[in-house]
Amino acid sequence: MPPGIGAGRVRPNASVFARHPHDLGSLTASLTQMDRRAGASLRRAAGALPGGREAAALTAAAMSPAFRMTVAVMIARRGSRRAGLEALAAGVAAATAARLLRDRLARRRPGSRAEGGFPSRHAAAATAIAGAAARHHRGLGRALAAAAVVGMVARVASAEHEPADVAAGAALGLAAARALERVVGDGVP
Repeated sequence: MPPGIGAGRVRPNASVFARHPHDLGSLTASLTQMDRRAGASLRRAAGALPGGREAAALTAAAMSPAFRMTVAVMIARRGSRRAGLEALAAGVAAATAARLLRDRLARRRPGSRAEGGFPSRHAAAATAIAGAAARHHRGLGRALAAAAVVGMVARVASAEHEPADVAAGAALGLAAARALERVVGDGVP
């Protein structure tokens, strides 16, 4: 019987990494190198466009205020108040989780900022907000998801993050939106 298989169940086989401890480290190093190359390629492409770097920086800087303003407007409007409160809760939960992970992991950013960048708080919050909003207002959720993607690309292009940072943040945001959905129910006001 192959190692790690028994009684119809797959069991972890720690001996694989005990015999080859470099495998996990080399895999992580290879993935990190691919991620950094992809980010550098996007930054070069943005730099090759007239005004590309500036546009990326402006878009990246506008991401958080735009999503905050959208949530505030949703909360202020009677017809979207519940959706806005859920978006706020999901966004805060995702950003907080991303911050805790980021501080613990301390993965270096591509730019000059000293604090870690993995996972991206902006990507986590924006994705969580889009997911929570979509539960009540599908069109708004789609528009916010598109804006989140543009903002995430801009954060990579402006050297705020690497692609894996924003991908991990987006996954965390989706998880936060799903968790909120399980807690609050069907979303019918």
